[in-house]
Amino acid sequence: MISLSFTSSGVPVFARGAFFRICADSTLRGPEGSLVATYSSLGWRLGPRYFREFEANGPLFLRAQGPHGRPELMGPYEFVRAGDGALFSHGRCLGSYCTNRAASPGVLEWSEITLLDRQG
Repeated sequence: MISLSFTSSGVPVFARGAFFRICADSTLRGPEGSLVATYSSLGWRLGPRYFREFEANGPLFLRAQGPHGRPELMGPYEFVRAGDGALFSHGRCLGSYCTNRAASPGVLEWSEITLLDRQG
């Protein structure tokens, strides 16, 4: 089970699920396609509130799909943070999920990312 912690300037809000997927349409979805949050330039919208980012503690695996269309499995990561249109682990940018984000050299651009608690 994965627990996400949405943070901003206040009390964090938690979401739990077997997995989470950041989709090409800037949505964060859980099992059975349930809508958890939507990403925009303001951050992650969860219900009526906006949050700058969310974090998850691992071990976590990422199944990411880039423009080539072939999914790649990465990890495990002990910590992942999603904010500013990209995923980070301990300060290192793993890849971008927001096409509006200014790409840095060498940063992978993903169309879909699934956060998993085990390989699969």
